[in-house]
Amino acid sequence: MNELLEKYWEGETSLQEEQDLRDYFKSDRVSQEHLVYKGLFHSYEMEKSIDDGGFDAFAKVKSKQLHNKKFNRRTWTGIAVAASVSLMVAVGSGLYDHSNDADLGTYESPEEAYEATVAALELVSSKFNKGKQNLQPITQINKQTAQVFNINQD
Repeated sequence: MNELLEKYWEGETSLQEEQDLRDYFKSDRVSQEHLVYKGLFHSYEMEKSIDDGGFDAFAKVKSKQLHNKKFNRRTWTGIAVAASVSLMVAVGSGLYDHSNDADLGTYESPEEAYEATVAALELVSSKFNKGKQNLQPITQINKQTAQVFNINQD
């Protein structure tokens, strides 16, 4: 019986062996050294005999399924409403009359276009050169690092 109890505590018993243990502890022939465990096995039997009439697992599952159906119906209704509203907004914005069709990308003469292009390129060039000046300290650091580590720079 000690070996069977050891297997039970390790969780390696079969259902038949567990039933044998329960039968052993229900009987009056429990040895003195195993009396400590008799209360434990008795509580298992008591727990098994308790009938909780207030809990119905099937009713709980059915209730959950009904709730899921309601949730799915509400979800799909909400998605349908959102889709129809977005469709109306898209169609409405496409049909909206754009009366201000000013073409802002053209000039009256080629000279004006040339002057605007030159001004834009000068602005880009000045910003680029300003950024390049900010990199001068980094160039100096690179040169000093190359001297320290004897790196050949091309």
